[in-house]
Amino acid sequence: MNTDDVVLVKVRPCDEVAVNECKQEFFDNNEEKIPGSSSLVKYNTFNEWYKIIKNFEDDEYAEKFNMVPAVQYLLKRKADGKLLGFLQIRERLNEKLSDFAGHFGGAIRPSERNKGYSTKMIKLGVKKAKKFGIEKVLISCLDTNFASARSIEKAGGVYEKTFIDEKEKAQYKRFWIDVK
Repeated sequence: MNTDDVVLVKVRPCDEVAVNECKQEFFDNNEEKIPGSSSLVKYNTFNEWYKIIKNFEDDEYAEKFNMVPAVQYLLKRKADGKLLGFLQIRERLNEKLSDFAGHFGGAIRPSERNKGYSTKMIKLGVKKAKKFGIEKVLISCLDTNFASARSIEKAGGVYEKTFIDEKEKAQYKRFWIDVK
């Protein structure tokens, strides 16, 4: 799959309007969570969120909260610059992330789903992961999210197992993508 029509970029202050519009689109579609957005929905303003995502790029800061360093990316269409989705890449895994979440968290905005963007985002994310020294990417999705599972597999994901997250009362599928 060709990824030439999209780009994965770090969030910048000039993305405020696009991020807020995208966030609103999720809310307008009755989606209260935006996976892979570094908890965007928790913050009242873009500036609060931006400060947090920049802080979490720092290893020492992340460790204060029992977290790992993570970089927040936006998937944008090259032709018009439209924000298509969010991808958070975690530079390494801790016990919690190893158990259920993985290296990537991501979401495509509702109006742009089922167009192949998720697969493209994962493929671009794998290229970024290589720069972090990650050799195998762990990625998971709800076992009922067939579109995500399909996107992960199209991006090279190999199914490992399904597991239950007791806290969330949900089942997830785990996949591995070889970065080499």
